Amino acid sequence: MQKVAMSQITSSAAAAKLAEKQRFWSLRWKLLMGFTLVFSAVFAVVYWWFYNFSTEKAIARLKQDLESTAMGTADGIDAEELLALYKSGNRNAEGFSDDPRYLNQLEWFEITHRISPNVYPYSFILGTPAQNRRIGEPATTGSDLEVVYLVDSLWRFLPERALPFLSADKPSTYSLRAFTEGITVNRDLYTDEWGSWISAYTPIRDDSGKIVAVLGADIEADHVFEVQQQLRDRILLSFLATYGTLFGLVYLLSGILSYPLKQLTEAAERIGEGDYGQDLTRLSKSATQDEISTLARVFELMVNKVRQREESLKQQVANLKIEIDQVKRRKQVQEIVDTDFFQDLVVKARKLRNRPMEE
Repeated sequence: MQKVAMSQITSSAAAAKLAEKQRFWSLRWKLLMGFTLVFSAVFAVVYWWFYNFSTEKAIARLKQDLESTAMGTADGIDAEELLALYKSGNRNAEGFSDDPRYLNQLEWFEITHRISPNVYPYSFILGTPAQNRRIGEPATTGSDLEVVYLVDSLWRFLPERALPFLSADKPSTYSLRAFTEGITVNRDLYTDEWGSWISAYTPIRDDSGKIVAVLGADIEADHVFEVQQQLRDRILLSFLATYGTLFGLVYLLSGILSYPLKQLTEAAERIGEGDYGQDLTRLSKSATQDEISTLARVFELMVNKVRQREESLKQQVANLKIEIDQVKRRKQVQEIVDTDFFQDLVVKARKLRNRPMEE
């Protein structure tokens, strides 16, 4: 028994030293750290999805607005005037035309730009090199279609980027589709020497409904990037507000959950020091029963049993002490009785008792 008790004491001491060496993390901070990691991971995924989804929706809306602007601008163009300008108009030294018809077309584009400040419309004709009228451009061979630019709204806003009147270039897939299929086509974000853009192409029809030219409309990608930045700022602001609110709620909730456990821990420390008068009724008989109240009841029952066992053990120790004292006294008496001196005294006492009365 003594060896077992010593082994238990040694194990308890070793466990206490190990606990002292290990860093203590409260349940509240563990909950907060777990919440932070999980919520951050979930939010990163949700943020990435929502950002892409919102950006795609914003760009789709931008393309739709650009398409509507291009179609409205094309409807307002005088196609016969544009064709006449193409056939007989002249380009000046600056690259555009002083022809009143050119200025007329340019004025209409200015109205469009004032309504949609980020949109820059322009018009062009598609045809073969043999068909197209060009000024100051070398003739090319082949029957492939080419673009001949007519009126560009950039002459009033950014002349260094404007397309010269009657200049030629290779057509894009999008402009070809608008011209050959008679539909409005959107072009995704792209980059050229002047920056990044989103474009739309829509056919220009004459009074008979025949496609005679194409209207292009460009919107600067800076506006798209601005929309993306606004989305990022708003999402980040929403995240910080939500994150802070949830963090505060988890902090309060973790405190409410860990407080009863802290009380039980303090009660266990006092009980370990021999103070069994701990009142756990408030925890074990709370209005809403849960695992903590169950633990408090079990703990209370355990304390009562430990107290009873300790009192019983004390009584047993007292009884054992009395028995040990009695055994010691009997042993001492027996030791005295067994000595030669005591035996001699007994013999002498008997002789004295047996001596005749006359003596």
